[in-house]
Amino acid sequence: MTQEENTSKFSGNIRKFYLFIFIFGIHTVRGVYFPYMTVWGGLTFFEMMLLQSYFMFMIFILEIPSGAIADYLSRKTALVLSAIFVIAAAFTYSIYPNIFLFFLAETFWAFSIALHSGTDEAFIYSTLKTTGEEEKLTKVLGRTHLLHLIANVISAPLGSIIAEFVSLQFTMTCLGLIYIGSFITSLTFKEPIFKQEEKTKRYLTILKDGFKELRKNKILRILCFDRLLVQIFIHLLFWTYQPYLTAVNLPIVLFGFILAAMNVFNAIFNELIPRFLKKVNNKKNMLITINVINGIAYIILGFAVLPIIGILMLFLIVSFGYTRGLIYINGINKQIESENRATVLSTINMFGSISMAILYPFVGLIVEWNLFIMFIIIGVMILILTAFTRVKSEYL
Repeated sequence: MTQEENTSKFSGNIRKFYLFIFIFGIHTVRGVYFPYMTVWGGLTFFEMMLLQSYFMFMIFILEIPSGAIADYLSRKTALVLSAIFVIAAAFTYSIYPNIFLFFLAETFWAFSIALHSGTDEAFIYSTLKTTGEEEKLTKVLGRTHLLHLIANVISAPLGSIIAEFVSLQFTMTCLGLIYIGSFITSLTFKEPIFKQEEKTKRYLTILKDGFKELRKNKILRILCFDRLLVQIFIHLLFWTYQPYLTAVNLPIVLFGFILAAMNVFNAIFNELIPRFLKKVNNKKNMLITINVINGIAYIILGFAVLPIIGILMLFLIVSFGYTRGLIYINGINKQIESENRATVLSTINMFGSISMAILYPFVGLIVEWNLFIMFIIIGVMILILTAFTRVKSEYL
């Protein structure tokens, strides 16, 4: 087959994948997840966090068999199955408020995520390689990230409106109906040819290679774990901001709009932080400043009974906290050979996933005891980790 024929046959994959990713980015439940699980689902916050802990462990376990599907059957098959499992998860979640059904739904959702993880990028790369356009990979991945973000911003307020004027239950049923579009789109993909050596590394191999790289490189170890440990605490905001909005008596209809605004602030600072970095000589001072902003913002949140102050702190944390990982990118990349970069970063991400899975139930217990004390604990932990940081400016 000539290059022109290849380009004609497979170029449609990219446009179809944009649609696939946009649909996957829609999440009408995310903006009202806490009331969905507690009011409609009847769960305590502790039970909710147990579910999330189980979800994190299941992603870890299911990554291996899902990788085999992508590598030995086809990447299209993995993406089709990913769509089927996420549809099954949404509908299972919305059948009836029962914790055992919720565990089954989380299993389906974990399998969907595991099938999707890594397969999407491999599918795009193989498509571009087939058409001789590998240099477009970064551009295409950037667009998929933007489309995913746009879908998040649009769907969060939509979910709040559905919850307020239809029902909490229908926010999840609606999601299942929407995800049928991702399944139909995935059926139209054309499987690009990929060589066996292009196979995606899976967890066991990644862990072995990643730990080997981290063990021999002290600076890399410091950078990766310094980024990870503070980030774990910062990202607890995802699970605690809706309990906060509930605690200060904000109506559910506002939840999705606040989440959409948080996503917009996150996107803006994703663009601004790299520009600041170019103008800053002492990057360690910038990192410490950002950490302190996050720590203090969490502590203020622990005392913020006025919603306007709390919401401002939420915006501050997603602006500076969710983007702080960008400060480490150049330093980490300088320490890793290009062929090992994905392996090392995946190893750190796996360590983070397991850490969060262990941490979530304890967070659930503390939040049930006192949400505001949980915020103060998070803020203090961020400040302590910052005080003991071993990162040097030259590492960054």
